[in-house]
Amino acid sequence: MVFKKVSIDEYELVLRMEGIFWENFIEKDSAKRFLENPMNWLYACILDNKIIGFAYGYELNRLNTLKNMMYIHAVSILPEFQRQGIGTKLMDELKKSCKENGIFKIFLFTQKSNIGACSLYEKTGGKLTEGQKDDDRTYFFNIIE
Repeated sequence: MVFKKVSIDEYELVLRMEGIFWENFIEKDSAKRFLENPMNWLYACILDNKIIGFAYGYELNRLNTLKNMMYIHAVSILPEFQRQGIGTKLMDELKKSCKENGIFKIFLFTQKSNIGACSLYEKTGGKLTEGQKDDDRTYFFNIIE
């Protein structure tokens, strides 16, 4: 099992994600453009030349610091690999890679009703922002103090 930021060299591997996680997830030209941009991240767990879990998002420049921030748009682990610690390892390895790349903070959104996601983010150090009254939840991970 390998955890890494996927590059354009693994384009064919990424194309094979279509329909495995959900329908209309991967479009050829968009995937190529996404992977060619170094500010875009597809951080994956790869097993037997297949992506079985991932977090994808965007590295964001800031006006108030030279350090960048990471917005994670989606995290998913294939159902047959859930509840085996892969999500925890994926988040831990992603945080380590962000630190190595000078990213000081990660943030993401989920819903209170997504109990599994909330549990994963809290277990891996995510801090829930205060004052959230509806189903939406925002988690922050401080990487570099």
